[in-house]
Amino acid sequence: MNTTARTASPKEPPSDYLSAKEAARMLGVKIPSLYSYVSRGVIRSVMQPGTRARLYYREDVESAGKRMGGRAGIPDTVETAVRWGQPMLASSVTELTDGGPRYRGRDAIEMARRGRSFESVSELLWSGLDFPALPCWSHPEPPSEVFRRVEVACKDAGGLTSGRLMVLTNVMVALSMPEKPDFERGTTMADAASLICLYASAMGLLGPAKRIVRPVSGRPVAELLAAALLPGKSSEEAVQAINAALVVCADHELSPSTLAARVAASTGAELRACLHAAIATHSGIRLGGGCDRAEQLLAAARNPEDLRRSIGTLESAGRQVPGFNLIAYPKGDPRARFLLELASQLPGAAKTSYGRLEPLLKEAETSFDLKPSIEVGLIGLAMALKLPPRGASALWTIGRCAGWTAHVVEQRLAGFMLRPRAKYVPPA
Repeated sequence: MNTTARTASPKEPPSDYLSAKEAARMLGVKIPSLYSYVSRGVIRSVMQPGTRARLYYREDVESAGKRMGGRAGIPDTVETAVRWGQPMLASSVTELTDGGPRYRGRDAIEMARRGRSFESVSELLWSGLDFPALPCWSHPEPPSEVFRRVEVACKDAGGLTSGRLMVLTNVMVALSMPEKPDFERGTTMADAASLICLYASAMGLLGPAKRIVRPVSGRPVAELLAAALLPGKSSEEAVQAINAALVVCADHELSPSTLAARVAASTGAELRACLHAAIATHSGIRLGGGCDRAEQLLAAARNPEDLRRSIGTLESAGRQVPGFNLIAYPKGDPRARFLLELASQLPGAAKTSYGRLEPLLKEAETSFDLKPSIEVGLIGLAMALKLPPRGASALWTIGRCAGWTAHVVEQRLAGFMLRPRAKYVPPA
């Protein structure tokens, strides 16, 4: 199997990976200096199976090159801020640490471990006020016409994903919303609670029953999701596990989808439109869509050798493997570790498809130096719970709605429009 970084032909996109010589040349440094960047977590690398050589992520090398001052023809401009580079906005919502995200100064994983409700964590993100004992939201139920329209639109539809369902639900909700936006009506947080519950209810169309679960006021989001994705089979352990997943998914600083929500908010768009922008961005194959692809990759591998072949095929084509090696956590995503540990403790987990996941992940790390990111953690939990396909990405997207709402509120309070300038480059 040959996973050597390739030089792209004019008809091919550039490889996602570089050899050590190519990476060092792009940075304008010697190879030992490249290794020091890797050891500090600035640049990620993966093993080439059967050899001692490694490949280096092109996007990391380019980003490092920009921060070093524009070597290899890369200009040192504000463009570096829109990649994984210097901070571009001030925010009090979430801090990223080696131990995972901290919401308003509180450890997200620890809150999930202690059983804090997703609703109480959402309120903390939105307002900074802490109500640890809040069990659920009380909000007006949406018109039944919304449910009917969504169900009719999805009848006999194929290829449903959580993102597509949420976007469709947004459209149907827009037809029944008041003319004034939420920030003029003073209902931003109430609208957010109502929309999140509606999204969770719509996930019933992904489940085996193929129907929406009515979001009764006072019913926790985790319970709604369990009823939607596991109709008639949910347990208290399943509800608690889903709640924990929602908590660790709630925010992750300025991810691309969060930035999309803030850009929309800065223009004066209503909350539903801001969430729509975020959901659409999150559906990309490097985010929520990548979670679905990682799920397919792991589900198709019956043994470590199957996975080795599949990963080798991806790397030979110069493509990144979805669900692994998140740049924010060079030593491994602590959220993934927490979710996989949680999955392993669920009753009967070893008898589900989760039972064969551990040797697959060991193979990925041993042969390719691939460490699980949150996607794989969610997939492991979904396997242990026996959620339907794409259930993992549903948990991720719905949980992240809490963080998107918090950033919408913060951007509105900042009071300026996000409108960067482009550096014009004449055509060749």
